[in-house]
Amino acid sequence: MRILITGAGGAAAISVWKSLGADHELHMADMDPLATGLYLVPAAQRLIIPRGDDPRLLDVLHDACKARRIEALLPTVDTELFPVAAAHARFDAISVALPISPAACLRICRDKQLLMDTVKGAVPTPESEPLTQAVADRVTSFPRLAKPRSGAGSRGVNKINSREHLEDMPKDGSFLLQEFLPGEEYSVDVYVRREGRVIAAVPRERMKIDSGIAVVSRTINLPEVIESATRTAELIGIRGTANVQFKRAADGILKLLEVNPRYPGTLPLTAAAGVDLPKLMADELMGRPVPDSLMPFKELMVVRYWTEHYFDAGEWKALCRPQ
Repeated sequence: MRILITGAGGAAAISVWKSLGADHELHMADMDPLATGLYLVPAAQRLIIPRGDDPRLLDVLHDACKARRIEALLPTVDTELFPVAAAHARFDAISVALPISPAACLRICRDKQLLMDTVKGAVPTPESEPLTQAVADRVTSFPRLAKPRSGAGSRGVNKINSREHLEDMPKDGSFLLQEFLPGEEYSVDVYVRREGRVIAAVPRERMKIDSGIAVVSRTINLPEVIESATRTAELIGIRGTANVQFKRAADGILKLLEVNPRYPGTLPLTAAAGVDLPKLMADELMGRPVPDSLMPFKELMVVRYWTEHYFDAGEWKALCRPQ
């Protein structure tokens, strides 16, 4: 297949390249001419695109897909997911598949309170409500967690240790005030077939973090978190790959943190454990058989390190020229 992958400078895009680069024609796109993944494919398969929040993005991606006869477009950047999914009909008209979750699901993932409300009662969730002055006035114990209601990742997350700290937070409902979960965190890589059946749920523990990146991780078979991740993916309508995160509460229960409806950067560990998510995606798009029930995996550990890729500086200069 010809697949266009965005976010070429990120770990997710490079992880997909590791799985699919030998068997498929991958085109890599990024807003930054210095993005690592651009130089892992031939020069004719590189593309500079606008930012994810730039209104020109869809036109650039649409035109590139049409000109390059792309068969599947895979955005890996959070800000790109919703606009691309919302333009599904536009890409479908030129026979370009979008192996990502639909816009309705992405809307739930972006709104962390809506996510909690959607799965409450079916999946363990932390106590959570939009932060207003009335909510702040009811708080009698600390620590608590405050996080932006919208957005992705851990940006803007605050551990609230005192009333003084709580009073400094916005009270307009743009932040959530949540139960603080002190225990270990698990990320579950899931894959959901196009008709809604979950066929992969592989928990990973991030054992050592360096500059926000997991450099030591392990897969671990935790039936309770596999079941919760599977239920979450089914309830919110995930399609393709997503990463469902849980953290252990003070009472020992693993509770839902958030859902990242995209490929994670630690995919090679999941693949090495026996579940290659990008290959599942490609096989499903090509009509090849894929499993119809949860796939087994092995418990495995990884340490990550830098490697180098050398190329002529002229390749970089060519990407810096106006497109």
